[in-house]
Amino acid sequence: MDAKFAGEFWESLCKKLGIKRKMSTVYHPQSDGQTERVNQVLGGYLRIFVNYDQDHWYHLLPLAEFAYNNSVTNAHNMTPFFANYGYHPQTEWLKEREARNPGANHYADWMQTIHQQVRQSLEKTRAAMGRYYNRKAKQQPDFKIGDMVILNAKNIRTKRPSKKLDPKLYGPCKIMEQRGELAYKLELSECWKIHPVFHVLLLEPYRTSI
Repeated sequence: MDAKFAGEFWESLCKKLGIKRKMSTVYHPQSDGQTERVNQVLGGYLRIFVNYDQDHWYHLLPLAEFAYNNSVTNAHNMTPFFANYGYHPQTEWLKEREARNPGANHYADWMQTIHQQVRQSLEKTRAAMGRYYNRKAKQQPDFKIGDMVILNAKNIRTKRPSKKLDPKLYGPCKIMEQRGELAYKLELSECWKIHPVFHVLLLEPYRTSI
């Protein structure tokens, strides 16, 4: 996670505004699956239209954003444009049309109804995804501060020439702090120069040989 969003100033600001933060950890897209999925879709758009030298992709971002927001999503069968504004955007930019200005009260009531429908559809989608994930999810270990754990090395980059010959596990490492429900801060050597907070799926209990 970016240090700017994990600092004391941002924490105090969110608390003042009544915003509940849900901090994610690196290499665990499940904690922010919606953003990860959107990034995949936008990446697909750019791969189709980007040139060979890949030096103008940032010019395509507004078009990619427009295309995504004007596409029907499987979660609630609406476009983000329609769910937020109540109408589909004008795509025939050169064609003149008469502007409309519906009453504020009618528009507010209609928007409330649409958002309720979207919320219900998203809840059904979330519940279905949760049931699918829980069927494959394993029981997480109950770690405590001070426990010694082994860190999975699949996301650790080293200067060695072959990843296949690197160790699969590192440790033991001491748990210094719990971050949220599923992340822990480990005591690491300063030479590692990586963020010391890891998701519980990357940790295993350390067992000494007898």
